[in-house]
Amino acid sequence: MARHAASHAFGGLAPCPTGDAFDERRLQMLVTFSASMRWQMLSATVVVAGVAWAGGAPLPWVLTWMFATIAVREARAWHLLRYRDDTTRSIAERLTAAERWTLLLGAAHGSAALLMMRLDTAAAAILTMVLMSLSAGAVSTTFTVLRAFVSFASAIAVPTAAMWVLMGGWVGWAVAALTVMFLGVQIRFARQSMLLFQESYAMRLENETLLRELSAERAQLAQARDTAVQTDLSKSRFLASASHDLRQPLQSLLLNSSALSRRPIDAESRAIAGDIGEGIEALRQMLDALLDVSQLDAGAVSPHLQNVALASLLDGVCARFRPAALAKGLALTHECTPDTLAVTSDAQMLRRILANLVDNAIKFTPAGSIAMIARRDGDKVVVSVADTGIGIDAHDRERVFEDLAQLGNPQRDRTAGHGLGLGIVRRLARVLGIEHEMHSEPGRGTTFVLRLPLADNAAPVVPGYRTAHPGLIARRLLVLDDDAAVRASYANALTSLGCKVVCNASLDEALQALSEHEPEVALVDYRLADGCDGLQAVARLRAARPSLAAVIVSADTTGTLRERAAQAAVAVLRKPVTDAMLAAVINDALREAGSNASVAGATR
Repeated sequence: MARHAASHAFGGLAPCPTGDAFDERRLQMLVTFSASMRWQMLSATVVVAGVAWAGGAPLPWVLTWMFATIAVREARAWHLLRYRDDTTRSIAERLTAAERWTLLLGAAHGSAALLMMRLDTAAAAILTMVLMSLSAGAVSTTFTVLRAFVSFASAIAVPTAAMWVLMGGWVGWAVAALTVMFLGVQIRFARQSMLLFQESYAMRLENETLLRELSAERAQLAQARDTAVQTDLSKSRFLASASHDLRQPLQSLLLNSSALSRRPIDAESRAIAGDIGEGIEALRQMLDALLDVSQLDAGAVSPHLQNVALASLLDGVCARFRPAALAKGLALTHECTPDTLAVTSDAQMLRRILANLVDNAIKFTPAGSIAMIARRDGDKVVVSVADTGIGIDAHDRERVFEDLAQLGNPQRDRTAGHGLGLGIVRRLARVLGIEHEMHSEPGRGTTFVLRLPLADNAAPVVPGYRTAHPGLIARRLLVLDDDAAVRASYANALTSLGCKVVCNASLDEALQALSEHEPEVALVDYRLADGCDGLQAVARLRAARPSLAAVIVSADTTGTLRERAAQAAVAVLRKPVTDAMLAAVINDALREAGSNASVAGATR
């Protein structure tokens, strides 16, 4: 760009900016430069007067010239300041007036040449050099208004050259010629300076235009980005808020299919019931994954950090997936060194991460083994999940964490999953602040590595997968849910497990059922239609029957709900739940209620 500017300035006319804004800028710079040179100009005037007086000019002439020139200089400066700030006159009029005042100042300085009539040749030469130096210095202060400089410099050079001509002789003519030539050089230099100023001003305008356009484009991009983010968040919030409504019919299907499979039906009907159950389970897994993604993206999930017994968690994950691994002929093992007893994390989220990694390994390992190994590394615990599967190419390693990406499943075989598991792993790891990495080679397997903070010495919780327990025969249960289909499915499933069930659509009905049926456990939906949530309903039921055990069943599993439920000593199940999960949690709730009753009796 600099070379471009120079080529215009010295090789030809630059594109000349026009308009009042450019002329205002020219006048402003003229006034600024002139004001900055005030004391230098006054000093030069005194020097000229001193040279003339020392060379023999009469003192009255010298003083008259000096004070008249200073007066013109101050009057010009005062008028230039007025012209700069006077918006009532056009810029063309103000520039013309500034040029006239500059011509008058040049004429005042140039009139010093008249003093040369009383000077000898040496003094006249010195006076000429001082005047031409004064003219040359004006290039830096008046070049933005070229006509003003030409007027000023000519008003000095022309009288000086004329006086040398009048002095006669070849010396006089030679000095006069040099003076005129020097004037031409000054005008040429002022013109080049003006061209550079025009070019720089034009580039400044272009840069400002580009900057405005860039700022506008940046604002548009930011707006588009914010719109996209808001759209994505709105979608995630919609799915997260719709979780309850989506899970309700699935909950009914899941429990009814389980109850149907336990009915005394013929083999063909049982096979159909089994197929229905498998389809519902696949739908449940897909819905869980989709809603997990939406809730994590919407920021609706917060971790509940605690000390987690790592060995028990690994053992539970292996126990859950060992049947699937054995069905493919895979060995599934885990190892936990003694110095990795506990880590600080959210037990449910960490278990979900490990479960997804093991499930992914089973799906994409045709033969061999899968191993989970935990070892200590300083203040961290490194947990690795390694398989001997198909491996992943280097250029595909980031893609495996994208939603719905399945590199080893080109036919989209849904028995190999839906491509959401590793995306959920990445999101959960981000929520928990877990460092994670992946190492893989095609044909040689894949290893996922997690780095977890080592827990302190506090007693860790022992998470584990629950399985169905016997012992629900003749247990009395109260169901409080405002969805008729879900109530019916609870009744079918729990009755098939041997329970005595009473279902209620409202809290008032449930309170009345307490005295009539004396239930031992209440299964309560969290979102109720009669103005209170599930925990508030449990509090009302327990106020009437203190020994009542309670379980909240909901699609909402946020940290706030878990904290409130823990304070109220109420178990929480996430919809949709299976009959096996119901049986396990009901037994735990009954056992906990019995233990509390024994402690209370002993205290009394």
